[in-house]
Amino acid sequence: MMVMEKQILHTCLYKAKQAFKSGNIESARDFCDLGIAYIADKRLDGFESEDLIEDVKIDLWLERFWMFLEKKNLLL
Repeated sequence: MMVMEKQILHTCLYKAKQAFKSGNIESARDFCDLGIAYIADKRLDGFESEDLIEDVKIDLWLERFWMFLEKKNLLL
C-alpha cells in the first residue's frame, strides 16, 4: 500500500470551501478540479482506490471533491 504525507488535498478542499464562502465560485471549482487532477496523477503513478493520501483513502477523497461540487451546484 502506498501512502502520501503532503497536505495538498486537505489544502485544496479547504481553499475550495473558503472560496465558495467568499463568493468566488470559479476558484472553488478550480480548487476541486486541482484536487481531482492530483488524484488522477497519483492513479497514473500506480496508486489504487484503497491507497491512502494524507491518511484518507483515494475513493473518499474523490467522493469529498465530487460531493462538494455537486452540493454547491458547481458542476459544469
